Order: sequence, then C-alpha cells, then structure tokens
Amino acid sequence: MKKPFSHLSAISKRIIYTLANLSARPIRIVYTLSAAIALGICLLNFSTQMIERVSGNDQCRWVVKGESRLLITEIISGGVADQAGLKDGDVLVKIDGKNFKDFVEAQMLIDKKVGSYITYTVERDGKQFDLQILICKLINILFLSQFLFGLGFLLVGYIVVIMKPQGKVQQMFARYSIFLMLFFGLTFVNLNPLIIPLWQVWILGLGLILATIFALPLFVRFFLFFPVKRKGYNSTMLMIVLHIASICIVIATFMFVKMNANIAWLIAVLISRYIFFFTGFGIFIHSYYSIIPKNRRVQLRPILIGVAISLILFIYGLIVQTIDPVAAFLNPTVVFPLMLLVITPMFFGYAIFRHRLMDVDVVIRRSLIYGTVTASLAAIYLVSVYGIGSLVNYLFGEQENQLLIVVSLVVIAFVFDPVKQRMQNVIDRFFFHERYDYQRALLEFTQELPRLMEMKHILDSIVSRLSSTMHIEKLSVYICGDKEGCKIAAHNVDQSDCMFSSGKNTLMALLQKTHKPIDLHLLDDEYDATEINSEEKQKLLRAGVVLSVPMFLQDRLIGFINVGPKMSGKIYSQEDVNLLATVAGQAAIAIENSRLHKSEVEQGRIKEELDLARKIQQGLFPKANPEISGFDISGVSVPALSVGGDYYDFVSLNPKKILAVVADVSGKGMSAALYMSKIQGMVQLAAHMYKTPKEMLININRRIFEGLDRKSFITMILALFDLKKKEVRICRAGHNKALYSKNGNIRFLEGGGIGLGLERGPMFEDAIEEVHLPITRDALFLFYTDGITEAMNEKKQQLGEDAIISILKTKRHLSAKEIQEAVLARVKKFRGAAEQHDDVTMVIVKSALKKISTLK
Repeated sequence: MKKPFSHLSAISKRIIYTLANLSARPIRIVYTLSAAIALGICLLNFSTQMIERVSGNDQCRWVVKGESRLLITEIISGGVADQAGLKDGDVLVKIDGKNFKDFVEAQMLIDKKVGSYITYTVERDGKQFDLQILICKLINILFLSQFLFGLGFLLVGYIVVIMKPQGKVQQMFARYSIFLMLFFGLTFVNLNPLIIPLWQVWILGLGLILATIFALPLFVRFFLFFPVKRKGYNSTMLMIVLHIASICIVIATFMFVKMNANIAWLIAVLISRYIFFFTGFGIFIHSYYSIIPKNRRVQLRPILIGVAISLILFIYGLIVQTIDPVAAFLNPTVVFPLMLLVITPMFFGYAIFRHRLMDVDVVIRRSLIYGTVTASLAAIYLVSVYGIGSLVNYLFGEQENQLLIVVSLVVIAFVFDPVKQRMQNVIDRFFFHERYDYQRALLEFTQELPRLMEMKHILDSIVSRLSSTMHIEKLSVYICGDKEGCKIAAHNVDQSDCMFSSGKNTLMALLQKTHKPIDLHLLDDEYDATEINSEEKQKLLRAGVVLSVPMFLQDRLIGFINVGPKMSGKIYSQEDVNLLATVAGQAAIAIENSRLHKSEVEQGRIKEELDLARKIQQGLFPKANPEISGFDISGVSVPALSVGGDYYDFVSLNPKKILAVVADVSGKGMSAALYMSKIQGMVQLAAHMYKTPKEMLININRRIFEGLDRKSFITMILALFDLKKKEVRICRAGHNKALYSKNGNIRFLEGGGIGLGLERGPMFEDAIEEVHLPITRDALFLFYTDGITEAMNEKKQQLGEDAIISILKTKRHLSAKEIQEAVLARVKKFRGAAEQHDDVTMVIVKSALKKISTLK
C-alpha cells in the first residue's frame, strides 16, 4: 500500500539531494542571501519598534471603565504621570481634546507625541480639567532581548555554515539560526497600515507567516538531529503534523489581531508559539542525559547551560505576561532579566567553536593574531631595508653612484630575506604547529612507503604513524581483495570488530557509494538499517569508530581506515580529514604496489616451477623415435601452455612387439599434466601385464576411476604392432579415430569406446572395441589428438579433418618425420596470429616392409 504523502516525501528528498550535491561556493551564496534577507526583515521591524514608531509611556496603568473612558491606577512614584499631577482614581476622558473608543486608540494618540507633552482631559470627583504630561519612550525589553537572542544565533549559525558549507548538520544549524532570527525578531510586530506604510506591512507580515510556519517545526526537528539523530527524525508524517500545527498558530494569531480578542487569547497564542521552542530544548535535555555518553557530555555542557537559562527566562517572561501583561510596559525593570537571553547563543558558539562540535575550528582569533604578527614582521623587514638603503644613500649620495645604491639594496634584500623567511617559519610553526606535524608525518610516511613491500609492514606503518601523529586512541585498517583475501591491522581495537563484509547495507557499500570519509559520530541514529546493518553498526560502536576514511584505486574500493576519538577529545577537523584521506590515497597505491610485487614474485616462482614441470614432462616423453627395420616412426607433442595434458609413448614389449600410445587428458595446464604422468605409469604397467590393447584399457579404467576427478576424463588410443604376426591391434577409449592409408586410399579406423574415468566398468567394457589389421608394405597410420583438427584461427574457424587427409594424400611418399612437420606447419599457418588453445600431439607409423626385422 502506498504511504500517504509519499509524493511529497519524494519531492523533498529530491530537493535535499540537489542541495546536498552543490559545491561550497553556491551553498555559501545561498545561506549568505538567506541570512541577509532574514536580518533585513528583522532590522526593519527593529527600526519600527525601537526607533521610528516607538510606543509612548505615561508610567501609569489604564483600566477600561466604560466606553471612551480609562481609569488611571498604579501611578509610578516620581514618574511623568506623578509629576503632571495625576492621581490614582482619575478617569482619562480625552487626549489632546480628542475622544477615543478604546485602549488601542488611546495608545495610538500618545504614540504620536513620544518625547513631547500631551494634554490629558481628566475627570476627578465629577470635575474635568486638563493636565500637561510628558510622554516618554517605552523601551520594549521583551522585544529587545528576543531580537538580540535571535541575532546571536544568526551570527553563530552563519559562521558555522560558511566555514563548512557542505556539512549536513552545519546546514541544518544555519537554517535553524536563520528562522530563529525571523521568529524572535518578529515576535512583536505592528501590522497596522494606519501606523506604518503598507509595503512594511506586507514585508513584515510575510516574514511573520514564514517564520511561524517554518521556524516552529524546525525548532523540534533540529534537536531530533543534534547532537544525536533520534529515531523517526525524518518521518514525513511528523513534519506534516508540525507544519499543520504551525499553520493553525498563524491563523490564530491573525484572528487575534483582526478580532481584537481578549488577553486570554493572546496568552494562548504566545504559549502555543513557544511550545515548539520548549519541545526542542526538552528533546536536547533528554538526549543529553539519556543518549549522550558521559565522556561527550563535557563538550555539550555549555549548550545545556544555555538551554537551561533560556527555558527559565522564557518561562519567566510568559508568567509575567500571563499574570500581568501590562507590567512590562508599566515598569520595564520587571522584565529586564530577560536581557540575559543574549548569553544563550554565546554558550552555543563557545561549545561549537571550543569543542568543535560541528567540525569548526577557532580560527578567527588565531588568524587575527597570526595576521598581526606576520604584518609586523613584514613591516620590520621593509623598514630595515628602507633604513639601510637610506643610510647607503646618505653615505654615498644619490647623485654620486646610483648603481651602487641599487646594488646595495638588492644585496640587503637577499641577506635579510633568509632571516625573514626563518622567522616566518617560526611564526607559522607556532600558530600552526599541528599542520607542521602533519606535513612532516606525511612526508616521512610517503618516503617510507616505497620501501615497504610486505602488506603487513604497510598496514602496521599506517597504524603506527597515524596513532602517534594524530594521537588517536583507537584505530584500525582493513583491506580486502578478491585474490589476497582480507587483512587488518589495529591499535587498541579487538580483531573481531575490524572485519567487515561486502554487499548491501554494509560499511563498504556506503563508502563505495559516497566516495568520501564518513563521520560516524552520530552512528546510533544517523545510519539506520537501510544504510548499515545492525551487526556492522554494533562492531563500529564497540570499536569506538567516529570516522571512516575509504582507500580507493580509481573507482575500486580496496579498504578503509577506521579511527576512534582523539585522546584530546577534540573533534576531527577538516585538516585532520584531509590528512587521513591523503594517507589513505598513498596507502592504496602502496598496497597495490605490494600486491603487484607479490604477484610478480609469485609469477616468477610459478614460471620456475612450470619450467621445471615442463622439463620433467618432456623427460616422460620418448627421448627418440624408435628405429625398427621396415618401419618409419615419428611422434611429437606441443603443449598449449608450459605443460600439457597430451601424452604419447612407445612401449617395447619384446623384440617383436611395440605398443604406440596417444592420450588426451581433458583440460590443460598443470592439473592435466599431473593426470598425464599418472596415466603413463598405468600404461607402462598394463602393457606388460595384459596381451591386448582392449584388456589394457579395461584395466587402466578400473584403476583410474576412483582417483580421477568427476569433472575430468581421459581419451586414449593404443596400437599394438606385432612384427611376428604382421598385424596391428588398435583400440580406442573415446579418442579420435586413427587415420589409415593403404595403396593411396585413406580412411578412418572404426571401433567404439568411451573415455577413461567416465564409467566404472561394465558399460566401459561393453562399449570398447578392438580393430585388427594386417601390416602391409605401404601402410600408414596417423594417431593424433583433437588439438590438430580443432586448431582455430582468428575467425574462430577450425582446421578440420579434411586438411589432414589432404596432407596425407600429397605427402605420403615422404618420411614419417617429414609428414609430421608438414602437418605441424599446416596447423601453424592456419592458426596465424591466434593463440594455441589446445595441445597438439601425433604419432605417425609408416610401413616400408621388405622383410620382417627385429627391434634394434
């Protein structure tokens, strides 16, 4: 079922995503303009409230007594009303001879005479008389305190977002501060078009609406995110409910103004407006005592104090306005304690800049001092050069030797420049000692890395350098490769908490997605189950990880560096993160070099082993072709790799019998070669135990079935030449059919059979057949593997059997060796530039019998 308002959530996420991917400069521009607009609107209201349209105060209380009559009470002793002769119980009936309908019209009349005398027509004991009274300015302490409160937050929030514009928390705090300025800067606003221009009414009214609609939910949402992210913080329904409530408050406020409702309605509106603010502060207090670890509370304590002061003062102000709304106007000293609100943003700023809660360093004061010292050094340098130059000018005279003066000034500049540079380095090192430590450590690290070839040494060097240079309490390095597996190095972290997996909802997946360091200070709630699964989240929490820095080679993530808190308790600055990112980049290159070096060494070792294996395998083949009178025999095997799975052999059984063997193990390379060497021993044994090739193959199949991998098999053809009987017995187990030539006619020798190792016994024995042929004078036999007929060219075309038959027809008059070379040449020519993909093996037996001879 589709969630309600899901389309609104998608739109908001798209907007947030777009803003989040802006570069630093446009973000600074956006927040600078927003802060300027908010401040401009609030300054317009401040000018109206405190300068241009200041309310008048006659230092007495008015109580409505019928229509167009106000009862004078609570005259302040020594005040302007007391000095004018007003007494408690007097009734004000006219102001400057003008009637008024109600309290509001009366206030509007005296507001026009602020700073000057006005005539009150007063009734006392049934008699009316006029009194001249000086209307003094009303200092609105309630508005002034809240305006300064908002202004302080605006300045702190603006500095934070300007110094780190792409930070999520920093941007949220800046929005919080901007709307805080709007909300409290427009707390007291006059929207009467009879008093202020209409354009001001529209600007202030629109600002008030925006402040109420957007600021009130933000007061709650910010503290759902800071200092820890609370569950449900991004709930669309929650934000909709908060905005609906704020819209209702806007409507209620304008109804109060329009309907001129009673004071109870005003109090209800005020309380409903401040309830959001109190809720946000309440969430912070709960987070402080229930969620924040004790070791982090010291950094947040100034904010807690500021929040507590604000709550106390705002509650006090509400109580004063609830019990006696006029008290603040009658006697401003009653609400003067509210001026202490200005220290709350100071506490926030102190905590943020001193403890770098939002990754903001205290650079303003340091930069001013640094700039002053550097400027002083430059001034001393210039004065010195100028003074000595003037001395030279005085001694030698400008007209006497202008060239000497110029040369002397150049010499002086060169002499003093190293001194100036050395002093500048001392100043830089004093003010930015941490940066110098980082630069030195990075230089040493980059010099050390190329000398490290072992992976363990590289990882240990990373851990050692970073933990000692940055004074990190807990640190671990994790790398993982498809071939090498995963490796870790750690400092004060349990090994089990350093191992991470790949796939969805993992730290590796999140780093691969972001391609940048991830701040994990808010791990408890910042990354939910859709980003980091609970198992890995628990590992990170146990290990105390606050920052994870990825190691990339181009777009391939090979590992990451996890760091815990600094021993000093400071938050990682951007400079810290830059150093870690640089180290991670250098380490990634060193790790890849280590892998390549190891691979090169491994390949060299494998090459040596393969060369040795090739020599051993070549030693298993016949060292020379057998020499038999009346027969011309030649055999050859050319492996596709260093070693192969093809096999050929000649086994002499007695002076009148010889067995020719050609076999092909499935696959190629080392595994095929190992099987081939095993087969050779079995053939040698079976040849001396059994009389016919069929019996030999049946016995070999029985022996090899149990020891052969089920994915492998062997094809073989045996040819037993009996010189006494002048016959040959040929039997094949799934191998290529032998080619037989007689009197110029070439044909394939039939005879069934399946490969060795495919079936245990009965089926193999039933399938295999043996062929008997007489040995005639011009007989020619070719036994070969499929590496010849299935040789491929660059177009993936196969040579085929017809090409081999054609060679036998045209070359049959040549010797066996020459026919063999012709076949190999044809295969090579056909293959062209294509790589040999299979072993090539053949045995050629050519008969040229005149009489039967014995084996030499």
